[in-house]
Amino acid sequence: MPQIPRADKGLTCPLLKTDTSKVCHTCPWWIQIRGKDPQGDKEIDKWGCAVMWLPMLLIEGAQQTRQAGAAIESFRNEVVDGNQAFVDAVTQVLERQKAPRLIDGARNDHSE
Repeated sequence: MPQIPRADKGLTCPLLKTDTSKVCHTCPWWIQIRGKDPQGDKEIDKWGCAVMWLPMLLIEGAQQTRQAGAAIESFRNEVVDGNQAFVDAVTQVLERQKAPRLIDGARNDHSE
């Protein structure tokens, strides 16, 4: 199992009211985050309290949700355009099938 680093001295854990360097490495909320900073392009590979990471993770979640919403809207627009093209094509076929019958029907009415 990899070594879990200790927190820096000088900060106080708000839950245990103790210096973070003495308690964080034993806390289940002491986690490692790896990835890109959602507010910049720099890579992150740090240990910290899960409560401390929450704002950044919430920002990342909101960005991912916006991107997914935009992709879904784009897909929806493509489906609507495709459906409209299909309806137009079917309408044209049906109109072409009706037109000769009307002409033939009119000829038959005049011949009597």
